[in-house]
Amino acid sequence: RAPAGIHPILPMEIIDHVCQKLALRDLAALVRANTALNTIGLRRLYHTIGVDLQPGRLLRCIITLDRSADLALLVRTFEVNLIGQMPTRTYYLLLERVLKKMIYLTTLVIELPKRHSPTWILPIPSPTSSPSQIFHLRSLTTSIHCKPPLAHFLDSQPEITELTLRGINSDSSNPLYPFITTLFHSVGGALGPDNPFSAAISSKPSRFTLLPTSLPKLSHFNAIHAGPTVIRDVITSRPVTHMSIPLFPPHTMDTLSALSLASKPLMRLSIMSFDPTAPYFLFDELSARFPDLEALHVVVLMAEVTAGMLLDWGQFLTGFRRLKYITFMAALGGDEDGDVAGVREEIDERKIARIWHSSCPTLKTIILPQGKVWFEESN
Repeated sequence: RAPAGIHPILPMEIIDHVCQKLALRDLAALVRANTALNTIGLRRLYHTIGVDLQPGRLLRCIITLDRSADLALLVRTFEVNLIGQMPTRTYYLLLERVLKKMIYLTTLVIELPKRHSPTWILPIPSPTSSPSQIFHLRSLTTSIHCKPPLAHFLDSQPEITELTLRGINSDSSNPLYPFITTLFHSVGGALGPDNPFSAAISSKPSRFTLLPTSLPKLSHFNAIHAGPTVIRDVITSRPVTHMSIPLFPPHTMDTLSALSLASKPLMRLSIMSFDPTAPYFLFDELSARFPDLEALHVVVLMAEVTAGMLLDWGQFLTGFRRLKYITFMAALGGDEDGDVAGVREEIDERKIARIWHSSCPTLKTIILPQGKVWFEESN
């Protein structure tokens, strides 16, 4: 242990930058070195909490933060992953207290068991409270259900630029809604409205609605289970340029129409399709609706495609003016020719990549169902 009076020769900014590269165990040793390094070490040690922490260690860390308001002020990124766990009411009360103390938090990740949706742990300013008394997030990822309480919380977060909603879409536009409702009410019975977990899903869908003035800076939106109603409400008149969305039948076309409601042209789009008919019209629709896309990634789970289909889709790529990166993944079905499968598929992918590039010369990389990355050589 160095004497307390010794100070680093390097500027604090450089030491702070170096500390960003240290592992947690090294930061823990640094804070015990001397007074000067203790300040920097603590700031880096508590900057990001929860990433890769085991549940038991995360709980101990949260308890420490609850007991020290000064340490809670140092947290900028907070990740809570309780999937596979069964948190108690006491755990959620602890989270509620700690989140209120993290007033400088900018990135929040909350992943909870599917039947748990305690929106009440998220701090919402009251009419009499100061905005500075709660955090102002720039990034939020949560599995909390897409219901009015979550919408009210988002209304209070004008600085969010990146939003990922993994929660259940409690709206009739989600084709999984009737199944999820039945499942939640059949396992252990429905939870009452006053239950601390707030996990009960009403048999009547509840509308997830944001204020028109909410999320004015939103640029990245990832919807995991959301139907077109939630997607439409989140992106309408907002500057969203990067999106990741699911496609569920029979709402595929409604979802694609919702993507057009952002206030800026869509630049990057990732699609997870559960619609078995989507391959027959998806490229045509996307090129017509979003000609300014720079990156397109499509994964089709409920349909098979053939080399012939992939070749034919090249004609639709002419509608993209700026497309640089494209990925299309799907199960390969049988083809009409009788060539040896391994040789045929490799030749087909090379041919497909060339046809796609000739139709869309701006393409830099192409990834097809075999998983190979095709790119144009410099010569």
